[in-house]
Amino acid sequence: MVKQLLQSLSLTPTTTQWLISSASRRLQSISTTRHIEVQVVKTQMSLNNHYMFGPYKIDSKEVFYSTPLSYAMVNLRPLLPGHILFSLKIRLREVKRFFDLTADETSDLWLSAQKVGKQLECYHKASSLTFSIQDGPQAGQTVPHVHIHIVPRKGGDFENNDEIYEAMDVKEKELKQKLDLDKERTDRSLEEMAQEADAYRQLFL
Repeated sequence: MVKQLLQSLSLTPTTTQWLISSASRRLQSISTTRHIEVQVVKTQMSLNNHYMFGPYKIDSKEVFYSTPLSYAMVNLRPLLPGHILFSLKIRLREVKRFFDLTADETSDLWLSAQKVGKQLECYHKASSLTFSIQDGPQAGQTVPHVHIHIVPRKGGDFENNDEIYEAMDVKEKELKQKLDLDKERTDRSLEEMAQEADAYRQLFL
């Protein structure tokens, strides 16, 4: 197609051939550059195989969705199927309280939580969602970094609907104990969590 276009310009055969060769070399250069960029990204991913959740490391296999500012991960001890955590990326900065978020961080965190929540509700055939932030230690926050609990809900999953908040406090404390002591996982293995994250990852392709 390029050759036909050049020929239509009434250029000399020599000039036409030179332009074709030049274009070919340029395309090869672009292809090589792109290949290098892809390899660099893969190398960075292999080197940075974890996320930070407050002072704790989270294996990247547990993360199924991310933006430049935030990420979603499966839960070590979920209250209900689909109970996940959404957090700000700490490599940018550590943020303990909700009011410390910038406007961009707040927008990204909640718009992403909205997007993820919608997909999880559909995936688990739920009918509602609980979004919860424990903002500060007296509110039940045990990991000192802003994060949102997202829980798909169905009728009858808790006899008294408000019991979910008490249960969430218990699970938050259990998570901190696990992260602090690094005890053997009793609820779910990394393989189980990675499998769940893989399934959720397919929802955003």
